[in-house]
Amino acid sequence: MPRRRSVHVGDTVGRQRPAFTFPRFFISYMCEFVFFTWLMLVPWYYLFYDLPPQFYVQLAPVGRGLDDMASPAAASISPTFHVTLHASNRRATERCYRHGEGAVSFAGFTIASGRVPGFCVPGKGSREVPFLLVREDGVGLPEHLRDDMAAAHEVGAMELEVQVRLFQGGGDATSPGRPTRMWCKTRMGGGAQPPDLTACTVLALQNWFDIDNAD
Repeated sequence: MPRRRSVHVGDTVGRQRPAFTFPRFFISYMCEFVFFTWLMLVPWYYLFYDLPPQFYVQLAPVGRGLDDMASPAAASISPTFHVTLHASNRRATERCYRHGEGAVSFAGFTIASGRVPGFCVPGKGSREVPFLLVREDGVGLPEHLRDDMAAAHEVGAMELEVQVRLFQGGGDATSPGRPTRMWCKTRMGGGAQPPDLTACTVLALQNWFDIDNAD
């Protein structure tokens, strides 16, 4: 009588090859391809194409505002500054700012402020934007700051900081737009002429999901 051959179900299942499904393999391959392509293209875009802008400022007091401001006897000052913002666009496409605001401060105290008009800078180009920063109602400085300002003014070492915020997009109070902030320090006083251009430290938020951001 022939002997029956025993077959273990577990061995049969273990030796079965997984079924090859072309759609599933193709979709998985394409997802990996798109992911790694995105990883390579995004850094290239922001490193070589969407380069951040460069800004410089020139600050000049109007009239005798600087001398009056540096007088130790001045309990309240109302300075006016003429500011020229030099914008350099290193991107290949136009870059626009709808509006902005600026301020001049000494030792952390704001002594003048105002609005910055909107402007556009062509691709790989530059533009100068003039505007005024004023303090019409006057500002009172502590006595020790007035003394420090007068002493620094005499030796031409009065350091003023210009802060500017520019906005791309937006247009209303609820959505002012994507900000670009900058800080620019310049020395004045002592009869010396202010430098032609002072480089600014710029902080701009890049939009990683809006490739076409020529606002």
